Amino acid sequence: MRNGSGQVYIVDDEYDYRFLVEQVFMRFLPQYTVRFFTSGDDLLGHVLSQTTQGEYLGNDFPSLILLDMHMPGQNGLQTLLEVRQHKVWKQIPIVMMSNATSQQERDSCYIAGVNSFLIKPIGLNRLLETMEAVCKYWLQLNQAPSPDL
Repeated sequence: MRNGSGQVYIVDDEYDYRFLVEQVFMRFLPQYTVRFFTSGDDLLGHVLSQTTQGEYLGNDFPSLILLDMHMPGQNGLQTLLEVRQHKVWKQIPIVMMSNATSQQERDSCYIAGVNSFLIKPIGLNRLLETMEAVCKYWLQLNQAPSPDL
């Protein structure tokens, strides 16, 4: 997606954080369509329901996934590992986000195929700056590989 728009999937179990992110996108980044998932299991259910024999069946394919690292049930790393097993989902940039993490956790995410790892910003202004920068980079500036790769 090179026109500055795109579908962004946000996977986070914290209601307050999802609410703030939703407000940021609605008020300041309306060019992006956002879809929220409350858990890794929720996202994986969607992935499986929309993919068959390596083909995507849905009409809202994401251009970017923002994935919380620490969630109950299926955590971010486990979700990342499962999403990356589906060919059609391998090319989607996934940015892992967390309030706190160890170097070992970050390294594990990079080994598993995450494209970037960020500390969740605190406060509305920092959240806006971060979301603007992440979306600009991944949806406008980044040159994605061929879908056949």
